[in-house]
Amino acid sequence: MKTTVYSDADGIWVAWSDHRFTAAPAGQTGWHGSWHPVTIPGSFPGYWAEESVEAMNRIAAHPDVTVKWLTAWEEGAPEQLAPTIGLTGTWEMIPGVEEDDMANWSWWKLAKIREDIARTRPDRVVWMDDDIRSDPKALEWLGSLEIPVLVICPRTEHGLTMDHLAEIEAFIGT
Repeated sequence: MKTTVYSDADGIWVAWSDHRFTAAPAGQTGWHGSWHPVTIPGSFPGYWAEESVEAMNRIAAHPDVTVKWLTAWEEGAPEQLAPTIGLTGTWEMIPGVEEDDMANWSWWKLAKIREDIARTRPDRVVWMDDDIRSDPKALEWLGSLEIPVLVICPRTEHGLTMDHLAEIEAFIGT
């Protein structure tokens, strides 16, 4: 079964916190290995966990999994974030942040994921975004899909947890 995983960046791979004053969120995430401060110029401050990246690299290497960036980082995700933290593979980047229209409650990510799913017709979908629960239209639309959907919405200051990645692995059958 073809699975498409859509990934945000901040709040997913970058656990937002000012690393000058706050420790990495290892206790809240289950990742007790190495954490590193994000050092990409212009990015929000935060940490990333080596173990979460290793788990995602296993998932992304699955032959029936396609991973796509759906983030305001746009080209910065595959060009800066991925190589800096060690995410491997070729992840398509879905642009569209300039189409955001929050004044009219029209989230660009919802429009773009709808277009991509209609175009590519995956058998199931994983959407990882720390803001997804803030958009009732997105949740309603996901609930209306006739394919299995897994929504992963971590706390922004924690990023992906060990449980989230285990849930994704179970969902895709790795």
